[in-house]
Order: sequence, then C-alpha cells, then structure tokens
Amino acid sequence: MTRKTFLAKLGWAGLSAVSALLLAGTAALPAQAQIYRYNPEHRRPVDATIHHLQEIAEHNTFSGKERERYDNAMRHLSQFEERLHDRGSFDKDKLDQAIDDVHNVVDHNPMDGRARDLLRRDLSELRRLRQHFDEHYEYRY
Repeated sequence: MTRKTFLAKLGWAGLSAVSALLLAGTAALPAQAQIYRYNPEHRRPVDATIHHLQEIAEHNTFSGKERERYDNAMRHLSQFEERLHDRGSFDKDKLDQAIDDVHNVVDHNPMDGRARDLLRRDLSELRRLRQHFDEHYEYRY
C-alpha cells in the first residue's frame, strides 16, 4: 500500500487521531523527565547553611526582627530538608522561600565580615542547587 493510499483510507478523522496521539506522547516526555529522585548530596548545602546560621545566631544578640529572620531561614531550610529526606520531594517553593530568608539575614542583620561571607557562599550553593534542580536534578556538590 502506498503512502497516498494509506492516507486516503485513514481519512481526516484518522489523521487527527494519529496526530493527537503523537502530540500527547511528546507532551508526556517532559513530565517524565521531571520525576525527582532523592540524592543525599542535595542535603549537604542545606545542612551547611542551617549549621552556619545556628553558629552565627549563638554568638550574637539580636533584636526581635533580626532573630525572626534567623528563625525563618532555619525553619524553612529544615522544612525543605525534611520533605526532601522523608518524602523524597524537592519542594522548590520552600527552597525559594529559604533562599529569600537567608538573603534577608545577609542583607539586614548585623554580623562580622567572615559570617557574612560564609552565608553568601551558602546562598550561592543553595541557588546552585535550585538551578540544577531545574536542569534535570543533576546537582554535584
């Protein structure tokens, strides 16, 4: 059977159905590529940031708002880590929230230069983790 004969027998309804199946198949590919697989390495920058925030907070006295910034950052990082470890779920929104919180600590809380540099490096690693998540979950710490 030639191509023209096949297409003629298939008709418009058949062509539409075949086209829809092909489109549905290609539309499903990105969704399959988005399945997250837990990797313990993804916790390292989160753990490091929590540890650094705790260390800095222990050695300083803060006003209510300054302390609240530390607490928010540690809480959101812990929630992200918990979901990552316990559920195997990469919660992008929670990580974004934690990144914003750490950024607020760096920008608005008084601290020595060493502590600020340390948190800036942590921020860079958290942003890298987030970026690599968007690029098919290949984060290498």
